[in-house]
Amino acid sequence: MPNLGNILNDPEIVQAFGDPEVAAAFQDISQNPQNMMKYQDNPKVQALINKMATKFGGKPPGGEGGPTV
Repeated sequence: MPNLGNILNDPEIVQAFGDPEVAAAFQDISQNPQNMMKYQDNPKVQALINKMATKFGGKPPGGEGGPTV
């Protein structure tokens, strides 16, 4: 399990969470993880999900390229 501080200090992650659209999406997802499907076509949200997934040692949802439709 990676150090959460290292993840939150990643400049790309910090920049992504600074985007109001991405921040709102993650607030929505944190309240109901099933809402992740609402953002599967949002490249900004998916880029952050993929980056965080790899930082946690996993694969992005749907494999290497992200979610599958």
